[in-house]
Amino acid sequence: MSHSLNQLVGQLIIAGFRGTEANYNSDIARYIHDFNLGGIILYDEDIEIGGRGTRNISSQDQIWELTQQLQSYSDDGLLVAIDQEGGSVTRLKPDYGFPKLHSWHHIGILDNLLITEQFALSISDTLKICGINLNLAPVLDLNYGAKTIIGKSKRALSEDPKKVIEHARIFINVLKKNNIISCGKHFPGQGSAFGDTHEGITDISKTWNIADLQPYSELNQSGDLDMVMVAHVFNKKMDHKFPASLSKDIINNVFRKNLGFRGVVMCDDPSMKAISDNYNLEQTFELMLNAGIDLFCLGNNLRYDKNYISKSVLALSNLVETNKISENRIYESIYRVNVLKDKFNINK
Repeated sequence: MSHSLNQLVGQLIIAGFRGTEANYNSDIARYIHDFNLGGIILYDEDIEIGGRGTRNISSQDQIWELTQQLQSYSDDGLLVAIDQEGGSVTRLKPDYGFPKLHSWHHIGILDNLLITEQFALSISDTLKICGINLNLAPVLDLNYGAKTIIGKSKRALSEDPKKVIEHARIFINVLKKNNIISCGKHFPGQGSAFGDTHEGITDISKTWNIADLQPYSELNQSGDLDMVMVAHVFNKKMDHKFPASLSKDIINNVFRKNLGFRGVVMCDDPSMKAISDNYNLEQTFELMLNAGIDLFCLGNNLRYDKNYISKSVLALSNLVETNKISENRIYESIYRVNVLKDKFNINK
């Protein structure tokens, strides 16, 4: 396939959409075909509509049919992403016929490696039968207590980085056996955040600790870490000007150069108010690409916009056409994404 500029930048997008099916005339089918999207992300609840089953998920058979439909429109193979952490962040719920999952925090309290393996196997097998190949988990944030956003929702396994590393490694490698990619989150460590990046700027400068980097550093050194999601948190200890997802100092200098990470870096959804209230779409993409982001998670669920994906492709293409971003920079990210897809047998 000869790629147009739109089809080049489209490979950097993981797109959210409405609907439990995707026929050939649907918007998402057209976006996958016309923009050569890198992937899609599934949710069970549509935030604006409200209620379970209002977005993409109603049953196991339905999801399998949906993911196969979506893959049929792609020339390069899609990353099919979901948040299946366990506990409160579980898209494949018992309501739709899936096993109930304890929270990642509960797994940490049990601190039993065999139970962690069984937990990961349950998730892995569920994702496999649904045609999902990317899990936006495990959470690598340290537990800073119930007053923090991550702690309150029981998404952090432990305050001890060694425990986080030990259990996360099992989780990642169980999924890997089923050709399912794991995405560690939220770099450089969001566990100490009291604010919510969905709602606005969240400053962790006074609470963040160097230990927050340890899970990323050690899991990378051992070759377990293939993909990482970067948070929108602001940390003056690392960058005086930009939040992590827009920071070249944090992503390129700290993570890639100092910690040696060569895998795929994905941003948390840029429509979160921490970003969208302070930067327009084109500014956001320019800063993120310059910082070292490879994939944009455009969930289009916080504030739904029917034209969000096409606007994003236009903004990214415009950055290249106006020489604010070089084509080589786009190819650099495409290369990393394709290496990952090849490793997990996703490329067609």
